[in-house]
Amino acid sequence: MKKILITNDDSIKAPGIEILRDALSGLGKVITVAPARPMNATGNSLTLHKPVRINKISKDKYSVSGTPADCSRIGILTVMEDDVDLIVSGINDGANLGDDVNYSGTVAGAREGALLKISSLSVSLLSGDKRNFSQAADIAVKVAKKLLEENMPDRKLLNLNVPDLTDGKVKGIKVTNLGIRIYERKVRRRQDPLGRDYYWIMGEKLDGHTTPKTDFEAVSKEYASLTPLTLDATDKKLLKTLENWDLN
Repeated sequence: MKKILITNDDSIKAPGIEILRDALSGLGKVITVAPARPMNATGNSLTLHKPVRINKISKDKYSVSGTPADCSRIGILTVMEDDVDLIVSGINDGANLGDDVNYSGTVAGAREGALLKISSLSVSLLSGDKRNFSQAADIAVKVAKKLLEENMPDRKLLNLNVPDLTDGKVKGIKVTNLGIRIYERKVRRRQDPLGRDYYWIMGEKLDGHTTPKTDFEAVSKEYASLTPLTLDATDKKLLKTLENWDLN
């Protein structure tokens, strides 16, 4: 029987992870290891300077006092004793498109699996009125089934984003590149009741460039986007340029 680990960054109590768990149960044994509280935008951070605690909620369901990356690492190496066929992180309540993947705890939950050479998938539902996690879960199952059938290259992962449509169904799945996210260029300064300044970093995600063949274009046309990601961040083209620099 295939063994699947699921995690997220919205917490063990988030509706998306429960719906995902039910949907994936037809593919094998599903173990949930997820943060005890929301851990959005934590990226691939690991908890290194304080203890991480695990709480068994019920059979095959654990909450962790750390980040999504902690959850994946602990889930793989401790809870499942390095016997995992697939990691699925999500379903996130909100998009993880383009540059979002650098900040996303949801993507980090999958990326940590890829670091440990396990096939990994992150799943996100775009913010909308319907919040149709069930449709996103059905699409995630299609991709997860294929991942279990195919040999995913080491240190690679897939990032799935599903539109939340008010009417009708998602038209299908398009394989895409990452697009470019447009963030608000602002840090807000405020004052507490004692008159001391504090700063609020969270800004608005204003939009994204709907360049052809990108995740932004796909979801804008009511398709789910599936983007392959790699852990090797080396810019091979720039590398060749740097090799020609006279640095000595």
